[in-house]
This record gives sequence, structure tokens and C-alpha cells, in this order.
Amino acid sequence: MIYGAECWPAKRKHTNKINVAEMRMLRWMCGYTQKDRMRNEYIRKKVGVAPIEDKLRESRLR
Repeated sequence: MIYGAECWPAKRKHTNKINVAEMRMLRWMCGYTQKDRMRNEYIRKKVGVAPIEDKLRESRLR
């Protein structure tokens, strides 16, 4: 999903879309929908992944 991210332009619009897609996948993995009203932090902690925004920032620093 973030292949080649080190050469992408760092625009807030793009990172927001990637965050939304990531949370949709994580919610699907856990079996939650948006109607369940679970916080993103809770879902990330349950799955055990860091925010994709941190991974993007890390890949750009290399």
C-alpha cells in the first residue's frame, strides 16, 4: 500500500486518504463497522500496528 512512498509528494490530502483506507482495512480485520463507533486508537492497539503516517514519515527520512 505504501510502496515507493519515499518519492511521493508529502501532501496532507494524500496521507488522509491513506489513513482512511488503512482504518477501513483494520476495521474489516477486526469485524467492526463505522456504526460500531470504535476509536481508531483502540483498533490499532487491538491489532498491534503503528499508524501508517508514521511509516510514511520513516520511509521519507531514509
